[in-house]
Formats: sequence, structure tokens, C-alpha cells
Amino acid sequence: MKILLFDDHRIFGESLSKLLEDWDAISICHYVSNETEFWNILSVDEWDIVLLDVNLRDQSKNSGIDLIEKIYNKKPKTKVAMLSSYDMPVYRQEALKRGAVSYIDKSASADELVKKLTAISKGHKSTTPPLLDPLTDREAEIIKAIGTGKTKHEIAQELYISERTLYNHIQSIYDKLGAKNAIEAYNKAIALGYITPLI
Repeated sequence: MKILLFDDHRIFGESLSKLLEDWDAISICHYVSNETEFWNILSVDEWDIVLLDVNLRDQSKNSGIDLIEKIYNKKPKTKVAMLSSYDMPVYRQEALKRGAVSYIDKSASADELVKKLTAISKGHKSTTPPLLDPLTDREAEIIKAIGTGKTKHEIAQELYISERTLYNHIQSIYDKLGAKNAIEAYNKAIALGYITPLI
């Protein structure tokens, strides 16, 4: 297998690429740390699997999930898999919806990772059950705003909706997340991936 790894953490990326190349099943694992280099390397060779982190921070103007479809447009035969510490249902579902063949948690052991990469190379594709009652874009926007500490009056004004409409949205958010208050709803929204943790 020929693998192209794009991750913003240099120590992790360099260490993982060397580790993976020790396995007989992997002929090369080339690591890149920024988007310009990524596209250059992707374009000059054929890769079996592209491994992407979700959060690329300052190394890309896009998230890893945003890059999936762009990669397939350039290299339709290459398989794209996510490798991330953000193991959240919303992220996983969005990545698979956009065409990722797998979503792998960075906590996986090297043996587990190689087994998954081998399965991917043989055509295996992950599936994930849809969220039963996902937040709408507006509800996700509201729960993010609630986390900023703004008053409900301020949030309603910023979103150009009435406070009554805002309260209806908030109640819907609580019902969908099984939350009793704003703090609980906000924490559950982070756990599901509607809000990016501040780390």
C-alpha cells in the first residue's frame, strides 16, 4: 500500500509514517504537514489511501472533511480515510457522507490501524447509523451562540428572530439532546461534534 498522510502535528505525523513503513503491507507512507505540499505530492503520484486529520489548524484553510471531495475530484481512484482524535458522531457522519471510506480514532493501536488500512485497500467501507434526530443548522448556530455567554435577547437580535422563536429553538435543542439546561445542552453538543472543543 502507498499511503499519503496529512496531519498538522509534525511529531505525530513523522512518527506514524515511520511506524507504518515498518509493516510489510505498506510500501510507503509519505507525511506532509501543510496543504500546499499535500496537493503537490498528491498530484505527482498515485496513492492507495490518503489519511487526513479533521482539524488541520493553520496548515490548511480547510478542515480535513472539507478536502475529501476535492481529493476525489483530482484522484477518483484514491481512497480517503480520516484519522482523528475528534471521534464525534457529527464529524464521523459528515466525513462518511462526503465519501470517506473510514473514520479512525487516533487512539487505535498500530496493529488496529494497519488492519483497518488493509481492509480499506481491499474495498472495505465503514458505515455509521444516522443520528436519530440531528440538530438543524439554525439549532447548531443557536447552541454555539449560547456558549458565548450572550443573553437570549442578544442572540435573538443577532439572528434576526423573535425571542419567542429563539425559545422554541432552545426547547427543541433540549429535547433532541436530552438536556435539562443550557450547560448540559452545550456539553452534549460538544460531545456530538456540533461544537469544536477549544483544544
